[in-house]
Amino acid sequence: MLTLYRSNRAELLAQLLATQLQLEPPGPFEPVQVIVNTWPTSRWLGEQIALGNGAGIAANLRFPFPSARLRQLVGELLREAEPNADAPDAAGGRDPWRAQNLVWPVLELLPELLEQAEADPLRHWLQRRRQPPQQLDLPLWQLARAIADALDDYGLYRPALVEAWLQGHDIDATGHPLGAPWRWQPLLLRRLATRLEELPFGLRARRLMAALQGGWRPAQPPPGPLRLFGLSSLAPVQVELLQALSAVLPVELYLLTPCRDLWQRQGAAGRSDPLGADWLLQVPGLEARFGRLGAEFQQLLEGSGEHQLGQWREGDLFLDAAQVARRQGRNPSLLEQLQQRLAGGQGDGGDADGPLAWHAGDRSLEFHACPGRLRQLQVVRDRILQLLAADPSLEPRDILVMTPQVEAFAPLVGAVFGDSDATGVALPWRLTDRSQQSEAGISQGLLALLQLGGQRLTASALEQLLGCGPLLSAHGIEPEDAGALTALLQRAGFRWGLDGADRGDDGTHGLSWAIDRLVLGLVLPELPGLAPAGTAPLAMEGSLEQQGRWLALLRQLLRSLRWLGRRRTPAAWVPGLRRLLTELFGDGGAAAWELQSIHAALADWAAVADTSPLQLAAPVVAEVLGERLSEASGRFGHRSGALTISALEPMRAIPHKVVVLMGLDAGQFPRQRPRPGFHLLEQGRQLGDPNTGDQDRYVLLESLLSARQHLLVSWSCRDERTGEPLEACTPVRQWLDWLAARLPEGLPLRQHAAHPLERSNFLPQPPWPASSCDQRLLQARQQLERQLGQGDQPVRGLAFSAAAPAPAVDPEPEPWPELLAWLEAPQRQWLERLQLRPQEWDSPVLDLDPLELQERQRAALLRDQLPEAVDSTPPDWGLLSRGRGLLPPQAAGELECRGLEQRWSSLQQCLQQLGPAELRPVAWGTLNGELNWHGQQLVLVHTARPRTAQRLRLWGELLLACAAGQGPSGAVLVGRDGARFRVLEQLQAPSPTDAEALLEQLLAWGQGHRRQCWPLPPQTGWAFASGEWAKPGQGRGWSLAEAAWEGGHQQGAERSDAVQALCFGADLPLAALLTAERQQLALALHTPLLERRTELKR
Repeated sequence: MLTLYRSNRAELLAQLLATQLQLEPPGPFEPVQVIVNTWPTSRWLGEQIALGNGAGIAANLRFPFPSARLRQLVGELLREAEPNADAPDAAGGRDPWRAQNLVWPVLELLPELLEQAEADPLRHWLQRRRQPPQQLDLPLWQLARAIADALDDYGLYRPALVEAWLQGHDIDATGHPLGAPWRWQPLLLRRLATRLEELPFGLRARRLMAALQGGWRPAQPPPGPLRLFGLSSLAPVQVELLQALSAVLPVELYLLTPCRDLWQRQGAAGRSDPLGADWLLQVPGLEARFGRLGAEFQQLLEGSGEHQLGQWREGDLFLDAAQVARRQGRNPSLLEQLQQRLAGGQGDGGDADGPLAWHAGDRSLEFHACPGRLRQLQVVRDRILQLLAADPSLEPRDILVMTPQVEAFAPLVGAVFGDSDATGVALPWRLTDRSQQSEAGISQGLLALLQLGGQRLTASALEQLLGCGPLLSAHGIEPEDAGALTALLQRAGFRWGLDGADRGDDGTHGLSWAIDRLVLGLVLPELPGLAPAGTAPLAMEGSLEQQGRWLALLRQLLRSLRWLGRRRTPAAWVPGLRRLLTELFGDGGAAAWELQSIHAALADWAAVADTSPLQLAAPVVAEVLGERLSEASGRFGHRSGALTISALEPMRAIPHKVVVLMGLDAGQFPRQRPRPGFHLLEQGRQLGDPNTGDQDRYVLLESLLSARQHLLVSWSCRDERTGEPLEACTPVRQWLDWLAARLPEGLPLRQHAAHPLERSNFLPQPPWPASSCDQRLLQARQQLERQLGQGDQPVRGLAFSAAAPAPAVDPEPEPWPELLAWLEAPQRQWLERLQLRPQEWDSPVLDLDPLELQERQRAALLRDQLPEAVDSTPPDWGLLSRGRGLLPPQAAGELECRGLEQRWSSLQQCLQQLGPAELRPVAWGTLNGELNWHGQQLVLVHTARPRTAQRLRLWGELLLACAAGQGPSGAVLVGRDGARFRVLEQLQAPSPTDAEALLEQLLAWGQGHRRQCWPLPPQTGWAFASGEWAKPGQGRGWSLAEAAWEGGHQQGAERSDAVQALCFGADLPLAALLTAERQQLALALHTPLLERRTELKR
């Protein structure tokens, strides 16, 4: 007997199942098997059965998936029905016709297949590949995997076609001769059937059904009943098998469906025809928009019945939610009205399908258009908190958030739902259904290594690899050291490649060369020209123990990547990867549980591919393992007692008080999984064919059935980068259009502000409450309101804070270096006292060898040799950079050496004209230092173009020398002018008395602004003062300051500098920055210098 129980409430079906188990209890040691389609369903159903048996306990329950249980059952019965067929034992073990197992014999048979004339399309593609067929690279693997997917689908959804092919009839699904581009498929299928010695499941099921229809019955019926719970679809051959098995054992289907007659809502639907455009156009309500998947499943179950061998019985348990609400003396909510209409099936023309009632305060169905994923999470979190506050009986475990974009939302979830300080509420949450390789664990690290095997290793790729926490922990390295290790490799010169063989040169800038530099730095000093075997030592910071750990990790990665760069067979890959796991990750530490999954995946792969002679590249191994590891995702984390954030499939039919569908963006939902052109399921649709679009649309219908009090739907309405408007996905737009025709009061749709600090986010907008519960954002908005209340003043930086935080540690610095640091960069010095370094991460990770030096690099090389600038012997730039990778390779490096020689010669000539060099000590008060003299004047050499920092430094040195009574004649600033060096500026020496007064003033300013930021950006302040001094009162100072602050032609904007932007605000206009008070401060600082400054023209 086949019994079909239908209901629009999953909990009613679960109660019915629990009651059946109580009325007909199994034996004390007899397991109860219930076929389900997801792991979370098994967890929830086990809980419901336990609650329904009175004792609150349920044990010895098994929840197999449909394909595994039905394949096992077919194998057991078919061996008895055909005892002489010598069929392999299919009751257990792996299905060789499953795509991930079938791909290996497909790959091995391809060379043989290509010799046949029918395989000309494949031969043409493989000839373009230009690699031996025994070498398995990623493109060939992807082709074979697509072929295996197609053959797997044929066995389940076109078993009659496969049977005809095996009998030698090369036809299509309609019975016509197969076209030439597809004739290689039956040829390959026949060879696979011969090799595997087992038929696909669909054919074995048909043979069992034929035996049952012929009157055969097993001597001992299999243990039953066969129970299936909460399935939304099955392949036609699986449904036919259930109908045939009803002759030998009870079959019970517990079907969650919106209504009794979903597939019969249009009377003209044929019993074996797929529901096409006519059904979609004529069926009323939301059923046609979302329900074709479930309708075709019901059509298969209740249609022709030609395979129904046992008795048929059906029962309905439908709840009219709206009627229940009326009996409780309240108006039915909008959600309950929709559930009622689905259950009742009223057509568009009937009165019952008239306007819906949306009463005041009804928050049961909501649509939220949010600008971007981050704002979606913020809106959803805040709305959930409001629902929890409004209903004391609502708990986090009663709330389910589902999204088709789990991986895209995952990095943001913790920052929003885990930020209890922002909302003042600790909201327990659990993110599930992420694949193992998506998280920074052992699986991700291993797969990243495999993807790099045989490929070009770059510095940025290695940086990502060093972000693997278990890898660092296994080598005794803290996770926060990963950035320092990457910076060290950049300083050592690593750019790309493992070694010289990988790069095709001497190995400079390769990983092996960089490691050798670090190893030599442990025992040799850094001396110019010292470069054994072309490798210059580079000293490392930190303790010897830390250095040893860093080097051990780098050398292990180098060995691993070399090993991964060679092709090998699966039989060689599996033990090698097991050894590699131990070498890289040790016992796994806190992530040891991942090792079990990885070893299980390796064992599973070895069982199906151990005898394959194919030579696999490491990226192919990454694909193989990644696929097998992803199968384990979704097993854990559901039903944990916390708010659950999951993918769409696992929990869509499990009832919750609050259901949130998040991320239903156009292009992301429904998901599109196009099949290759040779896939025959694309040529003609049949009843029950799989379709990801229909599966996703049915999720909306099941979510509508599963939500008990609230259903929230959200999507991105603006592009996160460009701000351009975006639409919701097509099903949501169809839903809104349907509701708009039935809600005269308007739609329950809210458009959220793009910025979280928008004033509207914190104010109720009837009938909606305030959209934000974030206390920090509210405080920021209030602060913004106070600033806006002071006038049209823009938001300003940290320098304008009413109370800047005091530094944690403020030791007394050396006065003279402290004063020089303030003169050169007052804002940077202030931020460092606050332990803020805005340019700390400004240095990008470089992946390419330099073809030429940048100006700052040329200036640095010249600056390193400045103490030798008066020597008559020019530096040997090639020798100085030998083994350090500072110069471009080959001819480009020779050109750079010539350019440096020319600049050096120009600098040397300039300094020789200034007189003999001398470094003299100086002391005045608490200031002690050394000054650079040439003859009777001070000299400051800058190997680039001098700016305000160099002018003020030279001015400070001149004041110190004069105040100390050393009597300099003046000071000169030497800098680069094009490709040569010359004296650019001269400063006249003030009298000792004036120098003391000016120096005292500089010290007072420096001391006074240790806790308070100096209010003038250097370039802008200099530009204003120099312009006003040159032409007082004519506005020249303002125009020059504006050009310096805002930027102009070939001039960068100082407000864009990271330090100045943090201190003053990147959007601060000059009028708010350069007030009258600060103008006077700029003049006070720079006028004494300008009065004694002479700029020398060419």
